[in-house]
Amino acid sequence: MNLHDDTNNIKIIKYQHRGVKEILNSLLNTPTGIHQIVVYPNLEIIRETYFHYIKRLLDNSNEMVIFLPYYESSHSVKKILSSFPTETNEVENDKKYESSQKNCSIDVKRYTCNGSLIIIESPKIFSNVEGETPTITPNIDHHLDKYNSNRIANKDNYNFSSLVRMSLSHAKKLKKEGIVILADYGFIYEKRGFENLIELEKSIPPYFKNIKIKQICLYHQKDFFNRFTKQQQKEILDLHSRSILMTD
Repeated sequence: MNLHDDTNNIKIIKYQHRGVKEILNSLLNTPTGIHQIVVYPNLEIIRETYFHYIKRLLDNSNEMVIFLPYYESSHSVKKILSSFPTETNEVENDKKYESSQKNCSIDVKRYTCNGSLIIIESPKIFSNVEGETPTITPNIDHHLDKYNSNRIANKDNYNFSSLVRMSLSHAKKLKKEGIVILADYGFIYEKRGFENLIELEKSIPPYFKNIKIKQICLYHQKDFFNRFTKQQQKEILDLHSRSILMTD
């Protein structure tokens, strides 16, 4: 494991056998109000990471979780969360994760039904990014309280900002302490281009003020390093208050 911290608050983690545990600890220590980026090397590692992260959030904190995957379907994510193969996972060997040892699954149906967990494929959220400047606003339209979590998850025409507004309203109704958003941006830079990606990232302030949200932007390593120039990579990183670069 090779971990480096620099003055720009960037962690570069070289993934080996025990890499996920360190990544997980870093995510769990993310303060509320942070806009963070995670560059991950492959699906195997990010699956292991999001399973344990989401499980800890749902089991041990009073936060609502929104996951917007791109390189796998919402059905696939729910299947992984419901039964993750942890017998080869190094995370289990730590005493901090004894609860995960006793129950290596998440009751996805229960959490999605009560609105604590929302899983939507990112193209359904970001398909209309082009031609608009999405915004995230702390002003909650209380009329959105009429939407429950099932209507949010099945609504066909929405964008990221409307999803956040509805979720904030719903989280307040559930008396949640905050919202954690995990969003894979692969669709945007693959279909909409770098400029639209930057417009979206700029619409999310590095630190949310008066909004109890943790925004974690996911980028696949092959996309981040192969599609973007060094200057573009720097521009993306500079728009985040914390960065984790996972390398294999």
